[in-house]
Amino acid sequence: MKVYLNYSQEELNRQYDQRSLVADTSPYISTWSEATQHAKSTFVCRENIAYGDQRDEILDLYLPDRVEGGEELAPLLVFCHGGAWQRLTKDQSGHMAAAYVPERVALAALNFSLAPDKNLSLIVGQVRRAVLYLYENASELMVNPKKIYVCGHSSGAHLAANIAVTDWPAMGAPHDLIKGVTLVSGPYDLEPVRLSARNDYLFLDESTARALTPQTHLRPGLPPAIFSWGGRELDEFQRQSASLAEAWENEGMAVQRLFFQDKNHFEMGCEHMNLDSPLAKATLIQIKGG
Repeated sequence: MKVYLNYSQEELNRQYDQRSLVADTSPYISTWSEATQHAKSTFVCRENIAYGDQRDEILDLYLPDRVEGGEELAPLLVFCHGGAWQRLTKDQSGHMAAAYVPERVALAALNFSLAPDKNLSLIVGQVRRAVLYLYENASELMVNPKKIYVCGHSSGAHLAANIAVTDWPAMGAPHDLIKGVTLVSGPYDLEPVRLSARNDYLFLDESTARALTPQTHLRPGLPPAIFSWGGRELDEFQRQSASLAEAWENEGMAVQRLFFQDKNHFEMGCEHMNLDSPLAKATLIQIKGG
């Protein structure tokens, strides 16, 4: 029996289980953790900045050398980590600093609650409030409130996409708060996620899945977007990226697609670690040109 597209239940479950292609993810997570620790010892890092009242509502801010008199405040790249909405923290999220901070781009690595302890609606609300906090406190934090960009990998790309489609005026911020977004290998449409085994810990119903799907909120005037994914990823993750890129473009927004034929899902999560990567270069061009 087919439950979504042409997938049986077993096939759909496999399409949303990264271990079906990469059995051991520990080397990648270790790489991100070690690179984060190195970044904390190398760059100016303000750790555990609270953006809310809950224990999980904290972030780390990696800054270029302190701006000197008259120099423009640094643009800010906000990163949402992956982990299927149930794993990882900001301590695996500073690995990107080595590529961007030397280029005078600040990096905010977000921490947020995880499923199943908290529901996905709350998590999406957290990352939106984190960005609002960064905007409202930009001068104190030494970043430019007019140059805020967001990025995410895997489930973090879903969160970053939801940040990008936020109705910011409803939260007291400018409609163009986000100047650009980079989305890497995300599951954006939550309906197949809801129908897969992932819903054993996400507990999504149909209406909530629709509300938290970025496609539901696409409209003209959203920020330009970079979509990137790998050719050795699960078919559904490749389809998801291509589908949202097309939908984004159909609303009139600028879209750039970067496809890495030989990269798996977790290798894609390493593409922001140095400026030799076309993805990191494209993101930096987006930021510097914005």
